[in-house]
Amino acid sequence: MGEEELDGFHALARDVLSRVERFQQLVGPLVPRPSVVAGPRNAGRPPLPGEDPCNAVLRWVDVRADEAERTSDLLAGKRVALKDLIAVAGVPMTVGSRVMQNSTPQSDAVLTERVLRAGGRIVAMTNLEALAFSGGGETSSFGPIRNPFDLGRTASGSSGGSASVLFHPHVDIAFGTDQGGSIRLPASWCGVLGLKPTFSLVPYTGLASLDRTFDHVGPLTRTASDMAIAMAAVSGAHPSDPRQAAPVPELPFVEAVRTAGDDLRGLRIGILTEGTRFPDDGHEGRTETLAAVERVWERFAELGAELVEISVPEHEVAGSIMFAALLEGVAATVYGNGEGYHFSGRYAPEQREAFGKGVAAYGDEMPGSFKAVAAIGEYLRDRYFGAIYATAQSSIPALRTAYDQALAQVDVIAMPTASHYAHRVDPTADDFAKALRGWTMLDNTPLHNATGHPALSIPAAEADGLPVGAMLVGAHFSDHRLIAIAETYERRFGWLPQPAPVHGSEITL
Repeated sequence: MGEEELDGFHALARDVLSRVERFQQLVGPLVPRPSVVAGPRNAGRPPLPGEDPCNAVLRWVDVRADEAERTSDLLAGKRVALKDLIAVAGVPMTVGSRVMQNSTPQSDAVLTERVLRAGGRIVAMTNLEALAFSGGGETSSFGPIRNPFDLGRTASGSSGGSASVLFHPHVDIAFGTDQGGSIRLPASWCGVLGLKPTFSLVPYTGLASLDRTFDHVGPLTRTASDMAIAMAAVSGAHPSDPRQAAPVPELPFVEAVRTAGDDLRGLRIGILTEGTRFPDDGHEGRTETLAAVERVWERFAELGAELVEISVPEHEVAGSIMFAALLEGVAATVYGNGEGYHFSGRYAPEQREAFGKGVAAYGDEMPGSFKAVAAIGEYLRDRYFGAIYATAQSSIPALRTAYDQALAQVDVIAMPTASHYAHRVDPTADDFAKALRGWTMLDNTPLHNATGHPALSIPAAEADGLPVGAMLVGAHFSDHRLIAIAETYERRFGWLPQPAPVHGSEITL
């Protein structure tokens, strides 16, 4: 700005800022009141030594709805854990990082509201990767999340705590988020079911975001029947979520599981060729994972399903497309103080302020990997003017079409969930080594965040005593059918490994 412009700039700035001050004085009566489900709320405490060997829980809580607030009994008697980026009014929320240590939401997330109104009792906030950005299970400011089948290994991430907490006797159902595999990967490594629902099926309002085009929230459970009631309770349209621009159907989750047959005759499963081409890098568990999943396909055939090999060449480039978009998307979300801009829906001003102040005060405590990703995203924006992000996003419809065409030939597409089983905790790894370890298992999961197809990881295999997940992908809004398939399989074969370990004891606040 030249010297000759300064006087005019100052006059204009004074006028504009006076209008902002007037807005701040007058807007109060128009701002919606915090949305909070009435009922007893105990913000609880962190776990005591010995209560949580998996380090899955950041905070034990006790939040319930008054009887008058309940609209169904779908989750009556169920104790629910939420990933610690899902807002529960009055309960501190960390997003796995000390950056957010002074954050306490004023409103419930829509998912929180629905859990409570369905009779669920929220009992825990679960550990996660710092700022929800990694798959390795090692970057949380509060320590690595341990694998329930081998405490020397991790639970994966970023929703690792929501998977490993299901082996605690105080929890029945958990919810996590998924932007590149963050529900399905922990489900695979920890031996539970994990569903990344169809994009927009479950409202995302009130949850910390990475990129609004990839954000998904969904359940992790030990049984298909629990997954069905969890989805029945939380899915469906809500006016606060701009992701739900297209009509969101009501899906018959409970009925689908109740009427699931004892066999799968008539079901056509496409085994994805590209889904078994893992890197030849010698990583522990790659060969064993493929062999274990082959036995799952054999069991599907025993149930009467028809297995056919299919090819979707676009699958192999999808991870790169997704990653290119997510780098700038994450950077933009950071600049938007954890929430971003340019959507019409419910915002959380207090959370934006907490994030901005937290970064200013504690930004040096963010993992180096997250700082690097934000810096690289900024570099891409400045070097290519946003063209990398735009090109990646413009490529996604072709990926979606490729999967849609494959799903016109088969009922579901199947592949391993993670490309190797749980890796060992490495206490010597620095932040950047943890970042590289955090995406060694990502070969098959990111594509479905871009295309929006529902993807369910089932705990149907084991190798070397560790869980191995098999993933089923269906057409948009066929989530209930995937769960029904899992119910039929579970009824016949059960889940592996068996017996499941139990960690911890019942909790009293």
